[in-house]
Amino acid sequence: MSRQPAKFTSDNKRLCKGFEWAKAQAEEFVRDDAAVGPCYEATLPGRDSFCMRDFSHQSVGANCLGLAEHNRNMMRAFTDGVSESKDWCTFWEITFEGKPTPVDYTNDSDFWYNLPSNFDIMDTASRLYDLTGDSSYLLSPSIENFFRITLEKYIPKWDRDGDGIVDRVDSDGRRGVASYEEAGTTGYACAADALSLEYSAFKAGARMFLMKNDHEKAGECLKKAERLHDIFNNEWWGSEEQRFFEFRNGDGSFNPKRSDNNLMTPLRTGIITDSSQIERQFRALMELEDSMNVEIRSYIPMLLWKYGRDDEAMHVWLKMTDENYKRREYPEVSYAVIEALLCGYMGIGADFDGRILKTRSACAETSCVTGFPLWNGTVDVCHEEKKKTVITNRSGYDLTWIAEFPSGTKTVTVENGKTAECLA
Repeated sequence: MSRQPAKFTSDNKRLCKGFEWAKAQAEEFVRDDAAVGPCYEATLPGRDSFCMRDFSHQSVGANCLGLAEHNRNMMRAFTDGVSESKDWCTFWEITFEGKPTPVDYTNDSDFWYNLPSNFDIMDTASRLYDLTGDSSYLLSPSIENFFRITLEKYIPKWDRDGDGIVDRVDSDGRRGVASYEEAGTTGYACAADALSLEYSAFKAGARMFLMKNDHEKAGECLKKAERLHDIFNNEWWGSEEQRFFEFRNGDGSFNPKRSDNNLMTPLRTGIITDSSQIERQFRALMELEDSMNVEIRSYIPMLLWKYGRDDEAMHVWLKMTDENYKRREYPEVSYAVIEALLCGYMGIGADFDGRILKTRSACAETSCVTGFPLWNGTVDVCHEEKKKTVITNRSGYDLTWIAEFPSGTKTVTVENGKTAECLA
């Protein structure tokens, strides 16, 4: 199967070495001829499977490698699997044969399921739409059905206390784990990651309804997203702890359980909007960095670069690409390394509806990406430190380029097929 991955060059040879390792490692997990269709491993190595959380995280790195067809196929496998018999869940993990992975699934009454995953899939569909311009990520019959079921049936089914947020009942066992935190799956009602990803899901749902010109439904989704934003920011902040709580008990009190995942995810979704709280949340998160497993740490460089914490991001990224890094063969690591370098360090982002390309350099040298997949083609982005950026637009569309520098932003219109530059 022919594909054209993005290429990266830099005066910093450690970055080049890390990128080339990640690219080669990620390619080892790709299956072009699997029975389920084009896919890549997105779970524990050796399972020949892909799970919802890992796929959601690996998909942008996969797109950078030219794996758009694989992303579409894996997304469809998840959205096709939703059913009433599973209480509007789908299959948490799917084999390359297109079947539920046996270690996580016995039957529709007994299977492992992390409840934030439906919301993560919806958010991922929206993010991939921005990078590809492929409307099927929001409007294909399978995905539209999954969106509607999640918003209209899945949330009410798993919201047992009627507050609009999916929650945990210990008697659910492995069938309703209301967090991605797997170290302790009981003893709480609601988790920060599920709440904040549900917030993102409502925003993705609003986007889908707007594309269908259903402004009433879109408005309802945005109101529900805003409600979750207000609940989290007004109720979950611990003044004494100087961080947002990770878990809430059934009586409304907050659980002292610590969770790097539940500190990280609200930052990832952008539900925290106060700058001082963002700073304190990062401080609490990074206190746990040394003890993070490879799965959670793989989110950290992209997250740090997203918020302009360039030195911290580079420190963790280099740790993840070091040849002595334990378990770096976990598929999530290599795909996350690629996303973090190209979309974090190089700062490439997009908004397809506005035909907007965004860049922000975190570079201390000259670094370039050529053939970054965007919409119906590619773009090239070259940063000279944080002083100058040059792009070549081959996306298939005229675009508005927003270039962010330490001194502010520059906005330039760039026709398809043209090259432009911005100076700080």
